[in-house]
Amino acid sequence: MSDGSRFSVPDPVKRRAIAEGPAGQDWLARLDSTLEALEANWQVEIGQALPGGSASFCAEAVDSDGETFIVKVGTPGSAIGRHEADVLQRADGKGYVQLLRHDPGRQAMLLEKLGERLDLVDIPYQQKIDIVCATLTDAWMPVPLDSTYVTGAEKANSLATFILQTWEKLGQPCNADAIETAARYCQERAHLYRPEGAVLAHGDPHIGNLLADPRTDPIRFRLVDPDGLAVEPAYDLGVLLRGWNEGLEGKNAHNIGRSRVRLLTQRTQVPAEAIWQWAYIERVSTGLLLLDLSETELGKNYLRTAEALLVI
Repeated sequence: MSDGSRFSVPDPVKRRAIAEGPAGQDWLARLDSTLEALEANWQVEIGQALPGGSASFCAEAVDSDGETFIVKVGTPGSAIGRHEADVLQRADGKGYVQLLRHDPGRQAMLLEKLGERLDLVDIPYQQKIDIVCATLTDAWMPVPLDSTYVTGAEKANSLATFILQTWEKLGQPCNADAIETAARYCQERAHLYRPEGAVLAHGDPHIGNLLADPRTDPIRFRLVDPDGLAVEPAYDLGVLLRGWNEGLEGKNAHNIGRSRVRLLTQRTQVPAEAIWQWAYIERVSTGLLLLDLSETELGKNYLRTAEALLVI
């Protein structure tokens, strides 16, 4: 390594840390000493970084018995609005990866090592949807009484603001009907939020955030990387549906989209209209975010799908 560092930092993580300003740059400069301190405290040897992701340094770590774990050290800005360690501690392995050690000052976690990501498993997409639904229903927990999690109302309002501002900023890249529909759905979800109907939700349960548990037969999956939200269960299911865009085009898009929502309702007993609205909100907001990040073709695909879903 040309800079003399023991641990090589993947470029996406390096760019993220640098973009976070002085705090991120200091985190990057001190990462070697941080990891070496964790090795001493947790009595493990940390290997080189694993690929994928941009908000944390992740690597395998081995203890003196040869058992393998995952060490995760987040950038300073990656914890903003997230409650990852708290959710994992409360879950204690139920539906989620097991958190074994936590160093809040260093924003570091020692996690059990799981298996293959669900998005890389060669099975039909609908079967993957079934797996996520089963995992979520196992993972949802009551919201703690002392909760400081973002609520469903706050999430809906923040997404409405993001959608309207980003649409204007990007020069109105999709039709106004899609934006108005997403904003109206945000208003409705905020108005209908009730604390008693909320769960401690994952917040971003796309299929890449489920990993196989190799100890189970048949193989089951568990969630990783939770944001942690106090929101109705329909939110997590909406996030799950936002990326299922294949086949949602032409005059049948709306009917196919509704049938997919009904499928999730059958699997989870969560009301269909709430899933439909959150999925639409997430599809529009994600499309705009991708455009803003210069992921142009993917962002346009999300927005084209959102427009197609309006045609009945």
